[in-house]
Amino acid sequence: MSKPRIITVCKYNQARSITSAAVLRRFFPGHEVLSAGIQANPLQPIPSTILEILDEWDLAEFDGRSTKVVDLPTLTETDLVLCADAEVKSKLIEQLSIINANAYKIRILEEYSRSLLEIPVDPVSMDEADTKTQLARAIILSMRAARQEFGKAQPITYSLFPQDRAEHLQAQQKLLTLITNNQGLIVDSGFSIPNPLLWRATNTSFIPINPNRLEIDSITRNHSGILISKFEIDRSAKIFLSENYCDFLQGLVAEQKIYLLAQPYSELPRARHHEAILSLIHS
Repeated sequence: MSKPRIITVCKYNQARSITSAAVLRRFFPGHEVLSAGIQANPLQPIPSTILEILDEWDLAEFDGRSTKVVDLPTLTETDLVLCADAEVKSKLIEQLSIINANAYKIRILEEYSRSLLEIPVDPVSMDEADTKTQLARAIILSMRAARQEFGKAQPITYSLFPQDRAEHLQAQQKLLTLITNNQGLIVDSGFSIPNPLLWRATNTSFIPINPNRLEIDSITRNHSGILISKFEIDRSAKIFLSENYCDFLQGLVAEQKIYLLAQPYSELPRARHHEAILSLIHS
């Protein structure tokens, strides 16, 4: 029996939905993944700005043209439909003339968010930094939704993109207590700009790693501590979206629990917000 389809839907099918669909195809290869838009125009090319971001993030599994909602295959009750927002869901139900929407798995991404920092909006007319932020938000909520709806466990037990330094401090105190009492590893996801000064921890708590290689020896794998980048790197988004990063986390979680803490929103350059958001992808 074939697995349920996953369908991502946004307004124009030119940004959020095609990007989320590309990532879902990577991490859910056994499912057919489709994307569409409530105002899609198949003759309108995908914007070059979006194509450049997809290329930068090494996402080659994207749809090359937009699809209208009405051109989707007939919806079934087992399909998981992920709508970018409430308006998209309402229009999809209207355009497909669905009588009993509760009989279908039609979800809104916001349902899977844990903070306002994770909720995407339409990136039309936004600059590159904000567009990346909206795409990153759509990706992590789509991944979280698919994992939850299909009962697939996530490698990361707890994750947070804190609003400010105070929230970061509060979270790290909780996590440091957890790893002290029960073993476990904390991932500091600021690979692009590692900042040990954010932590109220001793130097012996840090376990330096090379995010480009994602290698950790068997002795370190079984010790508690904070995994932190040895140095600044470029394009950590590409790492977080890679199968290699997922395999790395799966290898760690086989030994102990994994927690993740991103650097505070208020202290990151706007151009780095998407990287912090994408670090939450497997949580």
